[in-house]
Amino acid sequence: MQLRSGFGLRASGFGLVFVVLALVGARPAHADDSAEASTEVFAEKRAGGPDLTVVHPQADVAFDAGQHVTIAAGYAADAVSGATASVYQVDAVTSATKFHDLRQQGTAALGFKGRRSRITFNGLFGTERDYLSRSFGADASIDLAGRNTTVDVAYTHSWDQVCDFDNGSATPLEAQALTGGNVCLKTDGGFEGKNDPGTTVWKDLNIDTAQVTVTQNLAPTVNMQLAAYGQVLDGFQSNPYRRVRVGAEAPQENLPDERARWSVSARFNKYLEAAHGAIQVGGRFYNDTWGVTGGDAELAYSQYLGSSLVLRFHARIYQQTAATFFKDAFFYETQSTAGEYFTGERELSPVRDAVVGAKLTLISIKGDKPVWHLFDRLQFNVKADLLFLDNLPTEDPSTNPMGISQQFLYGNSLIDAVIFSLGLLGNY
Repeated sequence: MQLRSGFGLRASGFGLVFVVLALVGARPAHADDSAEASTEVFAEKRAGGPDLTVVHPQADVAFDAGQHVTIAAGYAADAVSGATASVYQVDAVTSATKFHDLRQQGTAALGFKGRRSRITFNGLFGTERDYLSRSFGADASIDLAGRNTTVDVAYTHSWDQVCDFDNGSATPLEAQALTGGNVCLKTDGGFEGKNDPGTTVWKDLNIDTAQVTVTQNLAPTVNMQLAAYGQVLDGFQSNPYRRVRVGAEAPQENLPDERARWSVSARFNKYLEAAHGAIQVGGRFYNDTWGVTGGDAELAYSQYLGSSLVLRFHARIYQQTAATFFKDAFFYETQSTAGEYFTGERELSPVRDAVVGAKLTLISIKGDKPVWHLFDRLQFNVKADLLFLDNLPTEDPSTNPMGISQQFLYGNSLIDAVIFSLGLLGNY
């Protein structure tokens, strides 16, 4: 899921804002029909308050239409409330702006499967007050001879629209930002943005995403997964609400229209027969054309408790460098920009974060009678994560008398965010 809000809430690759937690378990070979419902809550502590809260309910269904065809549909929403800095400056906390937003998203998929291959076509439409998401994609996979190797290829094209203030021919340092009072118009049906000359204008953002994944069984109890990911974004990528204090002025932030990013990752799983558990180790490297370079490492352990309980512990740490044009707020105010572009986006800053958590899964499999008179298998999940965030200085801290801790509205607590989720998955 890609989460956005008019005041700068965006889902990042390293989970700074919101983490989508997969709750889908392995499905039995004799039945692919399923129904799943889940709810997640993300709560982040913010200096000066109020805290940021995201509630994410989701429901998905899938069923077979004959021996070789699968149909799936889903609905998700994000109810967001809290505060964010409207101006990126040294005293950002004093300019915090309260906001509430609701994003709704619908998905549909049509899949075809053979004896060793599968292909699925999927579409998505999402809408919120100032953003429209539309995408279409396909995912194809094949089990090679011996069924020890699976190759999966996925591609998605998105043509989104972002509402922005109509700045006409204004220069980047003259551009105004949207405010909560601006109304972003849409055409009848809400599938297209409608310009309001002199007030608001909808700008395009095209996104092409591709991924190749290879899963290999190395031994009866060991497998690995290698993945390569690439994405190209072309269009308006600035936050239309965020301003940056540059000298005595506070124009809307200005980001490049083009961005390419890629990552490679590896994951190993080992089943520990004596312990009746499994260990997972993984790592990822990320880079993009804006100068952001990052990497993460993760470790997880799953313990099977009897035949119906699984307890999983996991930890992940991530660190990245800043975009080439990013500066601490103090230097934007005292030294101006590093060229044409300037931003207060936390995802483009140097940052380190860590996530630790646990997940408990209860699995019920039918005996003589279906579970709840309907399901062949029922799976209940409860998961909790803690996020620890450390903003890093872009320049030498000794040259910044204000200190990096005053540049953001985040990361001032021992525990910076809590993520809690509940999920129920039924196969029938």
